[in-house]
Amino acid sequence: MSRRKRQNIHLLSKMCFTPLTIMVYLAFVASGPRRIEAALSCTDSTECVALYHPNSRCVKNSCSNPFSSGCLFNMNTTTAAQNDVHFESVRVCNSDDPPHALEKGLCRLSKFNYTELRINVGNWETTAFYAWVAQILLSELLDVPVSLEIGHGIDSSKPTLNFYDEENSFPYATTAYDYASLREGNRLSDCLSTNDTSVPCSHAIMEVWNGQTSLLASENTAGHIEPAEGNGMVGKLGWYVPSFVIERHPEVSSFWGLQNQREKMASMFKRPYTWEKYCQLLSPTNCSSSFYDGVARRWPETDAERGVYYKSQLYTGHFADTAKNNCTANPTTCSGHIVDAPCSWSTNLEQQAFWNDIYLESDGPNEPNDSYSYGQMIQILRAANETKSNIIMWWWKPDGLVLEFAGTDAELHPVTLPPASEICVAKRVGPGVNGRCSSDISVRRGTKAGSCDNDHHALKKVVCSRLYSDTYDVSPPRRSPAYDFIKSIQVTDLEMEDMLKHWALRGVDKYGYDGRDAVCTWVRDNLDDLQRFIPRGYPRTLDGRNRYKESYMYAAMAMGIVALIVVFSTTFVTYHQRDTRILRLANVQFLILMLIGFSFVSLGAILFATQPSLVSCTMRQWLVTIGYTLGLVPLVVKVGAINKLVRSARKMKRVVLSRKYLFQVVLSIVTIAIIYLIAWSIVDAPTRTEEWNLSEKDLDFITVNVDCSSRYQFWVYITLAWEFMLCLSACVLSVQARKVAQEFNESHLLFALAFSHFAFLSMRAVTQILSSTGSASVRAAVASFLLSSDVLTAISIYFIPKFIIIAKKKPTALKKVTISGMSGVSGASDFSQGGSEAFQSEAGGRRAVILSEANARAKEIQPAAAPSNTKRQVRWVTGWSKNGQSAPSPRLSLSKTTFPQHHQKKEEDSDESSISINNDIESSEESSHDTQQSQHQLKLERVQDDSQSQVDRIKHDASTQKRGIVALRGDEGNEEEKEELCSSTESSDEQFYQNAKIP
Repeated sequence: MSRRKRQNIHLLSKMCFTPLTIMVYLAFVASGPRRIEAALSCTDSTECVALYHPNSRCVKNSCSNPFSSGCLFNMNTTTAAQNDVHFESVRVCNSDDPPHALEKGLCRLSKFNYTELRINVGNWETTAFYAWVAQILLSELLDVPVSLEIGHGIDSSKPTLNFYDEENSFPYATTAYDYASLREGNRLSDCLSTNDTSVPCSHAIMEVWNGQTSLLASENTAGHIEPAEGNGMVGKLGWYVPSFVIERHPEVSSFWGLQNQREKMASMFKRPYTWEKYCQLLSPTNCSSSFYDGVARRWPETDAERGVYYKSQLYTGHFADTAKNNCTANPTTCSGHIVDAPCSWSTNLEQQAFWNDIYLESDGPNEPNDSYSYGQMIQILRAANETKSNIIMWWWKPDGLVLEFAGTDAELHPVTLPPASEICVAKRVGPGVNGRCSSDISVRRGTKAGSCDNDHHALKKVVCSRLYSDTYDVSPPRRSPAYDFIKSIQVTDLEMEDMLKHWALRGVDKYGYDGRDAVCTWVRDNLDDLQRFIPRGYPRTLDGRNRYKESYMYAAMAMGIVALIVVFSTTFVTYHQRDTRILRLANVQFLILMLIGFSFVSLGAILFATQPSLVSCTMRQWLVTIGYTLGLVPLVVKVGAINKLVRSARKMKRVVLSRKYLFQVVLSIVTIAIIYLIAWSIVDAPTRTEEWNLSEKDLDFITVNVDCSSRYQFWVYITLAWEFMLCLSACVLSVQARKVAQEFNESHLLFALAFSHFAFLSMRAVTQILSSTGSASVRAAVASFLLSSDVLTAISIYFIPKFIIIAKKKPTALKKVTISGMSGVSGASDFSQGGSEAFQSEAGGRRAVILSEANARAKEIQPAAAPSNTKRQVRWVTGWSKNGQSAPSPRLSLSKTTFPQHHQKKEEDSDESSISINNDIESSEESSHDTQQSQHQLKLERVQDDSQSQVDRIKHDASTQKRGIVALRGDEGNEEEKEELCSSTESSDEQFYQNAKIP
């Protein structure tokens, strides 16, 4: 029939045709063979809009599926005003979608990243409609991807039963119950993870009839499936005959009228002929197109046409006697014909017919029970209705074909067989090759005890056993609602009949769009009632806010940028002032390394304030770890070297430390950190992770914390321990360096710097320990603030004081000390304030102080009437240069004859000697004048001895520190000047002591 005629009939049926008239006409118009694709042909979109839906378009001369982007989404255009149903988002994509579906905006990716659920569909309509209901609700309400398995796996080259198929394909499954696909789904869990996409894989079957009881039990025992549960429908399997047959032969409605009627059955129920077989054996015109014989208008042109039993307007079908119907030739074996279903279905027809003495046999092409396929069964029924031939067949309710013929003379009525009982049901032949599909007919016939009728029974649904564990092993925020939904959904047989009626009555594109329209309309009309099957806490809302774009994150990033700018500025000033004495003594190269480390930490602070990614997560740890290593190790190595020099000086040992060696130490320590970070990045690299949490108030609202983490957290704790170890080392060295010469003593700065790092590191450690609580973005912002603050504090502690001293650049004259009396000691000194208040060249200042103290003590014990020839004078003179560089080594000049040395007494601490001298002075005041004269002489000798001891020690310290500091500070000045300074140390010291003629 032409498209225009179908359109006219559809419009007339809506206007005035009675239901009976419509059904009669549809039996003729909409009848046809089982079709794989039934897209309505078109020339423009107006035809598709008129016959399909306002959203349907004419694409490649076929009307597209208007529900390709969603049933409920597209129903908005026509039903939202009446039903208050409105969906703003398209459905989620599934594996049956074409690759361009996402690009064209027909679907979207699941926001919750749920695993796809794959439903196995049998080869009849109700199981497809049931699966479509589940697919719509899961894909459009619950964000779960759902695809349908029909026996060929995830093969994009083959047609699919996807509800959203653009071409409205309606293929039938290859088998009724594919338990192998359930076993595969139970093995894989995620069917998309298979390496062979041609292997069928599924997680659930939504409709299982009672003939599968034994197979269900065995699959459950094997652990492949959970125990079957009711799906809400009640089914009835059995024998059916059309109304026009009962009108002719009322007795066939019961087995009583069928028993022991061999000849009657053989003559009444003839066997159907295929189109090709009819043309070859029975057509008087050999199916010539020139002469219509009333059955076939032409010879079948394709292989598909050759095997059909009915083709609308081309082949009406034909029933005729065969040798099996000839009771004259075969009086004991002749039989009538009955249409049987595939042995994989829940049919026990052979057992029922044989043991109830009903001489009916199926004569189909499918072994072993000579059955017909589902499509062939429909063709034979339509051919019988077209030719009004007697037919009896195995069928079921609920089914669309039953509803299609309801109210017509072809309406199907059940045939009553012996009543069912529990014993009978238990004795029926079971499924499988050892039962209904056995090649041995005696096995298929079973025993008489199982030959009763099929009773009404609840239909079942099954799911693979692993679906439960795969669902509940996931944390609640990420848990898929698919399992709970499949277990809870119920569709009654009356509700299924509503969909089947809509499908049968529409009659525009029966095996294409009509079924989809029927299911979508029913879901839309019953959406409120279907909400009861939605699991509690679903559908869920995902907090879509990007918390890394909050104001506090921008503030953290700004502070990190400020810290980086400060580091760059400090680096510039340090390099610009690199020739100043205070920076040369601090070693400019080591300072640059520290600033490079601080710049790395600042960059890490900036990355902590950005959206996490695979690269940024890894770079965070690299920058912070390497940054802190470079920021602390050079200072620790330098101070440790100075401490070593001091200890060696006290032990009167010579020590040589080259700058190259110190840099090698720094490089070795940094290399250890780099090797650790490389291992971390290879084995368990930090990556972007999303932590989902259910709201305490609303169980359907999920907050998302985006963070960086590895599988194992001990990597982070090791880096924190590494930083703690560096801080501890700095603290220990700062304590050890407290007695170092003030010119090189940075113990107080080092201690303050280490304490600052330790404080901020402790706060970062607390933040890491609390990583499982609170917002990840807040934790990242806190970490960013701490890193930036740590850098700024470190620069303020260590660099700013040096810059302030450099900025002053004003010399300060040394105070002039005049000592009169017996010794007549006087001294004058001036020095540059380039480093600190006690900033003096090498160890000269210490020598001057000790000698001054000696002269002062000599003055205290000098008698009132000292001879004029005992007067001495001490002068301490040092210079300073206006450009801030070091002045020549200081010189001390003394005069007068040295006192005779009666004994040598060496003490290491000049302060203790001073205390002792003072005590002696107090006691001497109480003695007589004569006694005082002798005591004065002894104490003067002790002063001389103490001074000589201190001078010897300072001489060695100065010599050792001069040589070591030259290597440590890494001056970029005149190399010859360095060599002269180092080589002239001992000679200048000797000259100093030669000039110091202490009496």
